[in-house]
Amino acid sequence: MSTNDSPIVNLRQVEREDARLLFHLDDAFFEALDQDEILGGSIEVEALVRFGAADTFTFSYALSGRVSVPCDRCLDPVSLPIEVKDRVKVAYRDNDEAIDADLTVIPYSQLNYDMAWDIYELILLNLPLRRIHSEGECNADMLSRFSIEEDSDSGEFDA
Repeated sequence: MSTNDSPIVNLRQVEREDARLLFHLDDAFFEALDQDEILGGSIEVEALVRFGAADTFTFSYALSGRVSVPCDRCLDPVSLPIEVKDRVKVAYRDNDEAIDADLTVIPYSQLNYDMAWDIYELILLNLPLRRIHSEGECNADMLSRFSIEEDSDSGEFDA
């Protein structure tokens, strides 16, 4: 079992022996990705990587922690819990043609696999559809601005 701060695994080593990686993701991880859905967070990641038949790797992820996202009502950051257990399959292929939609294809020349985007997508897909503060915790100033804007817009259609 290795503890690491990088979500990168050497696939050639996994071909010989399963890899269990433990690492912590913080705000810097989310800032480094080209995304704007998640503002930051603190996530513990356990990844088990196994080599299988037909040059295929199975990545089993267990993620636990919290992420900060914009509130859908007031746009202030809201902290949400994350608990995810899921698998991702990665395979070496000569071309980009995937066998199925759940398979990530990489070229044989690629020695390392960066799990960062897989982890980000697992977190994103496990967030609730409505990302809002608990009742009474939203930014009152922002909510009042929305209320004023809605009142002024509703008069345009009264005729």
